[in-house]
Amino acid sequence: MRIVYTNNKVYENPIQLLEDNWPTPLLKLDIGEDVWAKLEFYNPFSRSIKDRTAWFLFREALKSEAKEITEATSGNVGVALSSLSAIYKRKFVAFIPTSAPKSFKSAMKILGTTVIEAGKSTNDLIPLVKSFSMTSGSYHLNQFNNPINVKAHFETTAKEIDEQLNSVGKTPERIIATMGTGGHIAGISKYFKEKYGDAVEIIGVQPAENDRIPGIKRQTGDTLSSGAKIDRIMDITSKEAVSGVLSVARSSGILIGISSGATVAAYEKISDQKTSILIFPDDGFKYLDEIESMIGKT
Repeated sequence: MRIVYTNNKVYENPIQLLEDNWPTPLLKLDIGEDVWAKLEFYNPFSRSIKDRTAWFLFREALKSEAKEITEATSGNVGVALSSLSAIYKRKFVAFIPTSAPKSFKSAMKILGTTVIEAGKSTNDLIPLVKSFSMTSGSYHLNQFNNPINVKAHFETTAKEIDEQLNSVGKTPERIIATMGTGGHIAGISKYFKEKYGDAVEIIGVQPAENDRIPGIKRQTGDTLSSGAKIDRIMDITSKEAVSGVLSVARSSGILIGISSGATVAAYEKISDQKTSILIFPDDGFKYLDEIESMIGKT
């Protein structure tokens, strides 16, 4: 007989730890009238929203006969896939930009992943991964163009937000999310636009031109978000994003990541009484050196 201890936070395996900890917390913030944060760093493997993407993609890979998987990643997806590969005893070859924080590369190596550093961004890596997959027979997860990425957030992240807000007698009026591969904002947009139509405004956040914010990128029309209904895209500088990190740290005592700070900066440019949800993709511990180096510039 299988004994389930989830009410006491006891888990029989790591996948149960992942799935039974959903929904991740929704926290009311002190930076506006009615603003809430979806704390995705409560996911256990990469401490980020990318655990959801990685798990949905990895489940498809498990259906194949491939003994090895490969993917291009800027960090969090790579760590999550490394954890899953360790759990399921699959070989994982990760392609990661040379500019990615050392913490991601170290974590993947500790988990047993083969890490190949190349290029300045994931855009540079995609053709390398495709070529490697064809010559090695590795299963290419293709997070940047795989609709399963969107499905993951339609079925989990978005549904959780809706049910959590409903439980306190609220419905969302605005959701602010960052834009990278586009999976989570596309899944969230699809869910809320189908259910509430234009009563929910979807705002995407991207780095300002010629600026850099870890984990997100300017949209070029070739990401999963290109097919999503996004009402507005806001450009945020790295300086503004770090200011957003400080705003939450010094009001709520929580260290959020730089991309999370970008959603705060976007909200603070609007700052009205609408019920707003900010998606915090990860926490700040992977980026402490970068955040600290920029504090004097804010």
